[in-house]
Amino acid sequence: MIYYVDPLSIVLLNNRALKAEKINGNIFGGFCRCGGIMLQKAWVDESILISECEQCWRTEAFTFNGRKFLERREVKAVYRHNFEEFLREILTSSELEAVIGKARGYQYSYNAYSRAKKKLEEMNIDVSEVLSILR
Repeated sequence: MIYYVDPLSIVLLNNRALKAEKINGNIFGGFCRCGGIMLQKAWVDESILISECEQCWRTEAFTFNGRKFLERREVKAVYRHNFEEFLREILTSSELEAVIGKARGYQYSYNAYSRAKKKLEEMNIDVSEVLSILR
């Protein structure tokens, strides 16, 4: 599964975070399976285009090799309102509680936070950015 994490401007592919460059404006990004027009959300290294349908809100990734189209895959979009749900999928419950506790100034388990920090850093996700979103 590919994740587009909008608040962090990253695309999570094969448990590795890749920096995405957000697109400003409504630029054509292909046609959706529902028949709607897709608009570009972000690019990753000019090889992966993340687009969102203006009609059904489906988000998909289009992979390119230069100018040649390779594949089209469904993407799970993560925004601020479902960010904790996304973290719940990659962290254990104790690790998630520790990260939320650290972000909000509550008591937390240092060991669980350390495990979560290591897990996120191995995925190339900046922990300080995660904490600022959870505040």
